[in-house]
Amino acid sequence: MTIPSIPPARTPDVTKAQAAIGFKWASIVRMPKLTKSSVLSLVVLCVANSVASAAPANGAPSLKCENGPVSKALGGTQWLVYGCADGRSMVAVSAPGSPAFPFYFMVFAGKGGYEIVGEGTGQKEVTAAAHSDLKALSDEEIKSLVAEAGRVQK
Repeated sequence: MTIPSIPPARTPDVTKAQAAIGFKWASIVRMPKLTKSSVLSLVVLCVANSVASAAPANGAPSLKCENGPVSKALGGTQWLVYGCADGRSMVAVSAPGSPAFPFYFMVFAGKGGYEIVGEGTGQKEVTAAAHSDLKALSDEEIKSLVAEAGRVQK
């Protein structure tokens, strides 16, 4: 079996055992090209999975947030809003190309009103502005957004 030669500057040490089984460093280094839509899809799936798999402490059933999305301006940038099955909770995911990308907020009913949690690595000033806009929404506006997301045809 012959191993093609790779210039030494780019080749890590390949042991005789690795060479014997046909180890080719170049086959490990190749990574698929990631597009904004594939990254967004991954973020949405991770958010939906983490939200759906986290059972609330009070023993209530898990929450599914798969309705939508609807586009909503928050903090001066576009967000994709998904409604949850309970009719009162939602997830807002920053749109691809937004300076807030990647970031998401989960808005859900708590003891004293709605609670907002968020996570991501988008620009802090942009996500902070979106958080302020979310905090300013009334209960009825949140329920209306959730209902609008529920009307989106899949």
